[in-house]
Amino acid sequence: MLVLRYGAPALAQAMMAAVMLAERRWLFALMVLPGLAATLVAVLTVIRTRKMASAKTNASAVPAEDREMKTPRDDMRSLSLRTLEALLGLDEDSLIWRSVVRRWLQPGSLRVPVAMSGEGVHALDLRRQGPHALVAGTTGSGKSVLLQSWCLAMAFANPPERLHFVFLDFKGGSAFNRLEELPHAVGSVCDLDLGHAARALLAVEQELERRERLVAERRAGDLRALHDRPAAMVIVVDEFHALSSQLPDYVDRLTRIASLGRSLDMHVIACTQNPMGQVSANMKANMSLNICLRVRDGVQSSELLGDTRAATIPPELPGAAYCTDGGELTAIRCAAPRSIERLVRAMRLAHRFCGGSAAAALFTAPLPRMVHDIAKHLGRSPTASRSAVPFALGDTGVALDAAMLPIGCGNIAVIGTQGRGKTTLLRTVYEQAHAVDGLDAVWFNGNAGRSAGGASAPPASSLSASSPCRETAASLETTTTAGSAVGRHCAADSLEPSPQPHAVWLVDDADAWLEPFCADPVAGGFQSALADSAITVVFAMRTSRHLRIPEHCTTRIVMPTGERAVDLMNGIPAGLLASFDAGALATPGRAVFLRDGNATRVQCLSPRTRGS
Repeated sequence: MLVLRYGAPALAQAMMAAVMLAERRWLFALMVLPGLAATLVAVLTVIRTRKMASAKTNASAVPAEDREMKTPRDDMRSLSLRTLEALLGLDEDSLIWRSVVRRWLQPGSLRVPVAMSGEGVHALDLRRQGPHALVAGTTGSGKSVLLQSWCLAMAFANPPERLHFVFLDFKGGSAFNRLEELPHAVGSVCDLDLGHAARALLAVEQELERRERLVAERRAGDLRALHDRPAAMVIVVDEFHALSSQLPDYVDRLTRIASLGRSLDMHVIACTQNPMGQVSANMKANMSLNICLRVRDGVQSSELLGDTRAATIPPELPGAAYCTDGGELTAIRCAAPRSIERLVRAMRLAHRFCGGSAAAALFTAPLPRMVHDIAKHLGRSPTASRSAVPFALGDTGVALDAAMLPIGCGNIAVIGTQGRGKTTLLRTVYEQAHAVDGLDAVWFNGNAGRSAGGASAPPASSLSASSPCRETAASLETTTTAGSAVGRHCAADSLEPSPQPHAVWLVDDADAWLEPFCADPVAGGFQSALADSAITVVFAMRTSRHLRIPEHCTTRIVMPTGERAVDLMNGIPAGLLASFDAGALATPGRAVFLRDGNATRVQCLSPRTRGS
């Protein structure tokens, strides 16, 4: 049909031109030749179009993945492999710390060289290409080495005053344990302590809120527009899928950072083995910089790159990857540091040479199981005063601080079952208050006469609390089970106002004295003392069944029992109660400090033993 349609006119015109030339009718022959040429061009165009359509039809019958696999691939083996020191210009430097100092004196940047491509050194710019990055690759593909090189390169280009790192390692801490000593690091956790990891994510979220408030107060559109802006923060997460599975309730905190981090100079680098289903769509939408090392199949590669070629990377080329920021796909070979320890040591020395101070930790470790000395954990020793005495190490959920028991602001109830550390807490408060001028500490035992070895009960008249206790020349000392002196009781003749110091009564086992039908003659005096503003009563109870708030106390120290209904009734908030695991519930002295509507987890001070 093609020959008949286009060949017949061309043949007729050719014959006509030949006849005209034979009869030497040159003018007519010239008139025929342009039509003949146009007909021949049309025939050739149609033939070429038919061939292209046929080839396209044959290719469409092949699956898309197979067609892509048959296209030429980048030859990864042709890319040169260089060390990170060579990319940073430190390969021949015998005193690296001097080069670090010189680089820190220049303007900082998050554009740093980390790999080699076909065009030479390949740099990654977390601000321009990001602000966040997603790295994928199977085990052994070189993900951890890439993260280490990237962080070291950014640390080399920025002093600790302009860049901070938070490391979240969910494969045992092997990826970042050598980077924790960087002066830029403000926090590092691993999945071996999920409580510590949860604190890190909470601290990062609080830092985000702090920066939001700072930008709002200064009425700035971007944090980098501020003259005294905080340092840029890079949160690096290795094995993001483990974070998603082990702490699913905390993943949304990173998603919020990914959506708001650009204007607040906070960046996330998330690393995972499989990007499919492990990184939410909301998080991927804010991660423009994607780096895919070797993966097991083309579907995983397509999920991150829109191309299957990362599945063809040879296993014997760790560090080979494809990188894209939404534009062109680039084949790279990631540089590996020759000596991480040497680079870190040089940066620490450069930091000391520049006179820089250590960056404040973004978060601290969780509460220890036992606290003998608060100064050991805080680096400072809180001082007891007339208005407050330290009794425990407090935990805000992010950082540790001294917990101070208020004096003169109402009574304090200590609630907990036997063996939880109530008596130890009372003794700690007694010792602290007894050493302060202006406080008169007195010890009572509500169980006196009922249990062997308990402190003897003072006479009923000594609990007549119409006025503060007045110390007399002859004081009565009571003994504990161990036989040591722990206090003195009030004189019976203190019936008139006295200028003596503020009284602090420590009452152990006070349950019976709060029962409505208690026949003990001391109970009336104890309840009168609770109503006297001149006396601060710190009393221990096994249950809060007969406790009235705020008539009996304004502050509570509750030691959880593990029974949710009981703990909620005692005043522990549900959210805070959920953070107590089995180990915390079994730890003596672990409690919740309830004051002025605030709930703080605390670990009460423990006396030192000979073994400790």
